[in-house]
Amino acid sequence: MRFFKPVKSFKDVNVAIEVFAELSASRLSKIMGFPLLELEIAEKDGKLGLLMDHLPDKANENVLNIDKLRAALAFEEVILNIDLKEEHILAKENVAYIIDHGHSFNAWKPLYYIQEIIDKKVSRFNLWSNREKFMEGVEMINSIDEKNVLEVLRDTAEEVYHYNFCKLFDRKAVEETVDLSFRIFRYRKRILPSLF
Repeated sequence: MRFFKPVKSFKDVNVAIEVFAELSASRLSKIMGFPLLELEIAEKDGKLGLLMDHLPDKANENVLNIDKLRAALAFEEVILNIDLKEEHILAKENVAYIIDHGHSFNAWKPLYYIQEIIDKKVSRFNLWSNREKFMEGVEMINSIDEKNVLEVLRDTAEEVYHYNFCKLFDRKAVEETVDLSFRIFRYRKRILPSLF
């Protein structure tokens, strides 16, 4: 069974940046090995949105992939996900996934707020993690070449631009979003060990 999450319909550049953040988090997690759902842009009943697997259950510490989930705390921190909470950990067949990354990177954050939180732990839920598992997540992130991260960010921004979620997400906004997201990733990657 699949779940369709329609994109917000009001005119704000952050609507497109939110889609970018959701897709980028999903794609980066795949190459790094963290438990996020694969997302794709789709249309349903004339509306654009994100299509993903349906997760019927709330997750807990007894899920089969608890170690990957615990390590994923490092991923949530490196992408500056200010909206990680226990309600965003759902499961299917006792395998857990982290959902809702629409407040990652620079989505819905003015620059002054990013500057205020850039050096701080931002996760509101610790994914049942501990220092050892968090550091395993740091190693998973460090194992990926930053050029691959930049490529994912660029490709994702181009796809979001192509779907024209918001006319304010123009070429300049695409470049700024990719640049700022990559800067956030690189900086947070350097300070990750201090964020547990």
